Amino acid sequence: MLFSLALLWGSSFILMKRGLTAFRPDQVASIRMLVACLASLPLAFSRLRHIKWESAKYMAVVGIVGKWDTCFLFATAQTRISSYLAGMLNALTPVFTLILGSLFFHSKFTRRQIAGVMIGFIGATGLVFVRSGGGLSADAGFAFLIVIATCCYGISVNTIKTFLSGQDTLLISSVSLLAVGIPYGIYLFTTDFVERLLLSPEAGVAFASLATLSIFGTALSNILYFQLVKTAGPLFASAVTYLMPVIALAWGMADGETLHPIHLFAMMAILAGVGLISWKGRVKRNVSV
Repeated sequence: MLFSLALLWGSSFILMKRGLTAFRPDQVASIRMLVACLASLPLAFSRLRHIKWESAKYMAVVGIVGKWDTCFLFATAQTRISSYLAGMLNALTPVFTLILGSLFFHSKFTRRQIAGVMIGFIGATGLVFVRSGGGLSADAGFAFLIVIATCCYGISVNTIKTFLSGQDTLLISSVSLLAVGIPYGIYLFTTDFVERLLLSPEAGVAFASLATLSIFGTALSNILYFQLVKTAGPLFASAVTYLMPVIALAWGMADGETLHPIHLFAMMAILAGVGLISWKGRVKRNVSV
């Protein structure tokens, strides 16, 4: 289950890259939410009777901040940066989970975790500001969008931990997708999505890539992750944080993207920082790209 989950989430970035060959970033994000919502509808409707409606607003936050916003930010960033770089920067999620938890959700730092945050940010700096060919990157602003997306993931995880801990995790996943899938699905058809789908020669592969990502990388992966946490524990499940960048890097290299040695060392620094953060009571990671 762990390697299946790492493969699903680690492949998200190359599938987004394929989707961007025919669709705009906002369309990519909306397609993902709509298809994932439709795939999870049976799960959502079967659990709606168990929802505590005072928690619905927090599920909406998880859907908007933790799903659509992050999908849009990743898609926008990948119009200018490589898919493997997006996958590497995604490993910052536990860093922002810890920082935001401490600032706004009354979580506490340890000295080891503070060191992990500092090391993680050093690695992120190398990824953001160094381009694949060496030298300073002109697209640092787009890479920084991934950093903002991991911050959104941190908000989502802390919201679940603080306000939704008593709710069924599959209920949270399905209802949060329902909360964003319907409005953004409607928005999708106000754009030139249909025209692009019918006229663009790349649209078939692009839409199939996004549908695959939506069903397997968003809807199914959440179920798989929650089951992994339940059967093997959060400590073991959190190892997906370390495997995802490796999968993303492998896909990027296979697709002809070039890697600068500084990027490799920067990724190792981020993962070392995440390791220090997660050393005692590892951060429970609850995300889909």
